Amino acid sequence: MPDHASTDAAGRAAILAAFLAQHPEAFVGAISPAGLFVPLPDGFPVGDLRLITGVRSALALVVPDDLKIAVEVWHRVRAEGVANCLVHPAAAPTELVRLHLIDMLDEYGVYLIFLTGLPDHPGGRSLEHEPIRPRLVTVRKDAVALITGADEEISLVLGWTAEELIGTRAVDLVHPEDEQRAIVSWMDLLAAGPGEARRVRLRHLHRDGRAIWFEITNHNFLADPDQGVVVGEMLDISDEMAAQEALRAGEQLMRRLTETIPLGIVQIDADRRIVYQNERAARAIGAKAGDVLDDGHLSPIVPADRPVVDAALADVLGAGRDVDIEYGHTDHRGLRRIRANLRTLTTGGGEVTGAIICLTDITDDVRLRDELKHRATYDALTGCRNRASTLTALEDALAGPGRTRGTAVAFIDLDEFKDVNDRLGHAAGDQLLVRVAGWLRGAVRDGDVVGRFGGDEFVVICADVAGPAEARRIGEALAGALATGSLDVAGERLLPQASIGVAWGGPATSTPDTLIARADAAMYTAKKARTGRLALGLDDQPAGSRQIGSVTLSRQFGNPPQ
Repeated sequence: MPDHASTDAAGRAAILAAFLAQHPEAFVGAISPAGLFVPLPDGFPVGDLRLITGVRSALALVVPDDLKIAVEVWHRVRAEGVANCLVHPAAAPTELVRLHLIDMLDEYGVYLIFLTGLPDHPGGRSLEHEPIRPRLVTVRKDAVALITGADEEISLVLGWTAEELIGTRAVDLVHPEDEQRAIVSWMDLLAAGPGEARRVRLRHLHRDGRAIWFEITNHNFLADPDQGVVVGEMLDISDEMAAQEALRAGEQLMRRLTETIPLGIVQIDADRRIVYQNERAARAIGAKAGDVLDDGHLSPIVPADRPVVDAALADVLGAGRDVDIEYGHTDHRGLRRIRANLRTLTTGGGEVTGAIICLTDITDDVRLRDELKHRATYDALTGCRNRASTLTALEDALAGPGRTRGTAVAFIDLDEFKDVNDRLGHAAGDQLLVRVAGWLRGAVRDGDVVGRFGGDEFVVICADVAGPAEARRIGEALAGALATGSLDVAGERLLPQASIGVAWGGPATSTPDTLIARADAAMYTAKKARTGRLALGLDDQPAGSRQIGSVTLSRQFGNPPQ
């Protein structure tokens, strides 16, 4: 690229004169052939022009997105003598201004740069913005670490000019907490001999008291006759150290939080190796950081739940799916119930790098949950199903999948129960109810449901019953269980008195309400016909009929031997 423009000097001077006449308040600066800003030359008519300050090069004048434009216009002015373009200045990045360059090397020894199009900028004010701070500066030191020279840019880094630093001990610029490390590194450099280099990271103090991190590489040229100094290259690593400090602070915060929350926290990598765990998790798992989460650490899990845990680990690490599970775990307190929330950790590209596992002991919650479920399902006094749960069981029996046989319902009403309460008190009545419930449960098959339907009423649900004949046998078994039962209360022997009604419904031919109603009706028929203390009424479906029949049989049972 030519150093002299194709436009002759007279033509460029004429262009400059016309420009100054048209833009008397433009921003102006001078640029050396190397592209660096230099002071305006003596003799240049500044007039009302405003200065461009605080930049070292033309590239630093514009926003990063416009760097390519600035480079192109610089090439054009060197080739053609004059050039201009539209850019966003770094000092006013929202403004679009025109940048003009004129080659005035012949007259002033510089390129002149102008900015126009900033009418809102206060008159008489320079176009200022924060100078760009260099990341690397060089300091020269003698054998006893006295500074003998430094780059001029060091003032932008530490606030001290190069002249002010000459004769200063290098260690005096170091943060007090890093002085010992600085001295050790210096002595190591001298002991290593000529031509060696040593690197150390130290905090230096800015003129205003701020600490700035540098990575310093000291080169021992003391034996070099042309230099005779130690050259220290000071690389500003403040951003890197700030990022490391932010990361360290974040990790510390995470660790402190995990130690205070009532959860076990475990971080594993893709190979199931423990990266981090808090104390609660370490006690539960019995592992330490670096261990692989293997069979030995998972052995306290109850065998029946182990497949669930293994599948969850495979899902979170293999398929990258988040999983929530519950499992049983044994420790010195016995059997515990644990909830585990497994969450996948991935890279930005979606690659699974590990998982976070949160462990919560929910034993008490499970007990409470089971207790509430029990209360919602069972009668507190007798332990039988309550009314709502009994009806639900009947719905399941009638509509359950794969039902090919019918369902029998027995309705039991205790007779003379009010008399027991009135004569012996409600405590005696409660004892009788508890005993009756036990006798009924002992007379039915496993899986049959005995429910307390009301104060002195019980309902028995028997699924998978072949027909009315088998339902009859169930009713007889219930009556027989009550016939042999007795209870001694307050010196008096109580014998249960009851009326029992039994109904049977075929698959998909009955509803819970109709089957209960039929059993209830059979019970009332037995009650009316009863001559002894127990009576059984059966609601039979007429042979060959698909309709619900009425009561067809009533049988009575006398008192047992006293």
